[in-house]
Amino acid sequence: MGTPELEDYIDGVNWLVTEHNADPDRIGIYGGSYGGFMTFMALFKAPEGFKAGAALRPVTDWRHYNHGYTGSILNTPEVDPEAHHRSSAIEFAEGLQGHLLISHGMLDDNVFYKDSVRLAQRLIELEKEHWELASYPLEPHGYVHPESWLDQYRRILKLFDSTIGEGVTGQ
Repeated sequence: MGTPELEDYIDGVNWLVTEHNADPDRIGIYGGSYGGFMTFMALFKAPEGFKAGAALRPVTDWRHYNHGYTGSILNTPEVDPEAHHRSSAIEFAEGLQGHLLISHGMLDDNVFYKDSVRLAQRLIELEKEHWELASYPLEPHGYVHPESWLDQYRRILKLFDSTIGEGVTGQ
């Protein structure tokens, strides 16, 4: 999981640069749930192509997710540990070079908050800089409080404005 989609994202970035003169030093990515997982994969496995990203309620390690969902794709971790290893973003965290926002509701009953906490701990162990974890104590997987949505998107806007926004030069 995550490899074919990342290849598509990289193709998209290359197309934007070639066909529309996009600045390759000002490419960001964000998404929620599986899109948050893909944000990690982009920043961790293709850091030369993605300078900033926001991962919202992201899966970090498929070994700790809904086995009914992942089992049909990757088997179980016991049956195919290599597939889970190759598909779990936490295994590639050392690749982070850009700026990262992790945003997660603490009451998430789909992608558990502890997934983001485990990744945060891994980033600390790797002595990575330029990342933050924004925690939302009252939010499930799909946020229900407007002020949480506002805070989250203000953080995303600040991240992109300060790292890849207009006027930002030299990474």
